[in-house]
Order: sequence, then structure tokens, then C-alpha cells
Amino acid sequence: MPVIINGGTRTLRIHFGVEDLANTRCAGTPLPMFELVFGVRARDFDRAMLPAIAPLAELIRPSHGVPDFFSSPQPKFVDAVGEVLQAASGGSWLPSLGTTSPWLRSFARGDARARMELRTALHNYHRLRLAPAWNQTVQTFDAEIRSRARHAFTDGLGAVLAKLHPAIRWEAPVLHVESSWEGDVHLNGRGLLVVPSVNAAGPAAALFSGAQPILCYPVTATETTEVSLEGALGRTRTEVLRALTTERSTTDLARHVGISLPTASQHATALRCAGFVSTQRDGRAVKHRLTQRGWELLN
Repeated sequence: MPVIINGGTRTLRIHFGVEDLANTRCAGTPLPMFELVFGVRARDFDRAMLPAIAPLAELIRPSHGVPDFFSSPQPKFVDAVGEVLQAASGGSWLPSLGTTSPWLRSFARGDARARMELRTALHNYHRLRLAPAWNQTVQTFDAEIRSRARHAFTDGLGAVLAKLHPAIRWEAPVLHVESSWEGDVHLNGRGLLVVPSVNAAGPAAALFSGAQPILCYPVTATETTEVSLEGALGRTRTEVLRALTTERSTTDLARHVGISLPTASQHATALRCAGFVSTQRDGRAVKHRLTQRGWELLN
């Protein structure tokens, strides 16, 4: 069964009992394999990077399910890679990808060379995309957890579940998640591991792997912060600021926010002049990322 990704008009219904509410918890740190999956699925890489991560681009495709062997809850990347490679056996996930290729068929048969190529691709994506921005990812994650913890203490867990994301609705004792899969899942005392994600575009669930089902949702700012930031900076510039919680080139930034390249450059320059963004050249590309002052503004 693939990891269930948001999208479509279907509803995943997750049923809670008393023990499930008691055992539901948030992850203590960002989960690197999920951040990787969401980044690759969003095509957060350029053409020059594709040869280094080609197996990942084959296995993780936009608008398709993600093979469930990627759903590792390990907090350390090396451990998560080991778990993924150990779990990747058989080819029952092939139909979820829509099409196949010689490499996919070879990997599904358990070919040793194909497995090594996947291992290399995982480490390449981590080195090129995840690792450079990991400190910022952790800071964003921690700020989100602090905000949700305050909410849980003042209003209760049900109120937190009700406001995780617009595509998630809490009607006790059932959590309704808009998804590409229709069905009911009973937690049976296991509870739910709730994971904020910097790279997720919407909620995603890994329900059939591991001891505890996982629900990921995109990191979001509080409503008050959103309103005040947009009032001060404007909507587009606020979106640019949020996009730079992950280090991005000007081209990546323009694509992520949905604006032209000159407009992205203009906003990045204005934010840099205000001290919220730092910029450095990496070969022919110019990379932007939040400064500490930028993180404080967001959080």
C-alpha cells in the first residue's frame, strides 16, 4: 500500500478510541525521509541535479502514491536509509506509479545494483538539498511544536487536531483527511504520530507501516502572525519569506512561489537589505536563505 498523499475528493477517516487519544503524540524532531519524499515529489531539484537522484525521481512521482517503504520514522537520516532499503522488497507498489521502466522493474526484482543506486540517490539528495537547510528545518519544526503544545494545553488535543490543516477535519472521535484514498482506519489503541513537515504541500498519511500510523501536515504559522506579516510585507513578499525556510536559488524561489524570475530577485533583494535573508553565490547560481532575524520574524 503506498503512502497516502493529499489530493482528490476522497476522504480518509481515522477512528480514535480513548487509548488512541492518550497515545497520540508529535514527533520530537523532523523526519528526514518524509522531508526527502515531499521535496522530491514537489520536484525540488533542477535539471543538472537529476542524474544524481534519478532513482528517486522514478520512485517518487507527482500525482502518484509513494511506495510505503519510504515511510521511515527514524530521526537520523542514515538509519532511515537503512530502514528504507531493508523494507524495499517485492513489486506490489509498481502499479501505484502509473508507468514502469527497466530500472523500476530491476529494482522491484531485488537487483543488488539497483538497490545500491537508490542508496546513492538518497544520499545525494540529502547532501544537495536536505543537509544545507537542516538547521533551518529544525528551527521551523521546533517553533511549530511550541505553538501546537501551547494550543493543546489551553484548548485540548481535539482542538489541535481540528486546526492542523484546512484539508483535515476533526469530528470526535473521527479525523477526516482529504486524500486520494477512500476508507476507514481504526487505530486500535496505537494512537497517531503527528509530524509537522517543512516540505509537505498538504497532509499525507503512512498508515500501514511501523508500529504507529503517521500523519504529516505542512508547517503553518498562526493566524495572527499570518495577518500581521502580510500587512507589513505584502502577501507575495510574505510567501517569499516563508519559502526561504529552505535554501533556494532565485530560479527555485520563483518556481516555488509562482512568480517571475525578476520579481523573485527583487523580493529577495529587499528582504536581504532588511536583514531577513542572506544571499551567497554557489557556482553560477545565487542561493538565498533566512537569517536568524528572518526566523524570529516568522516565529
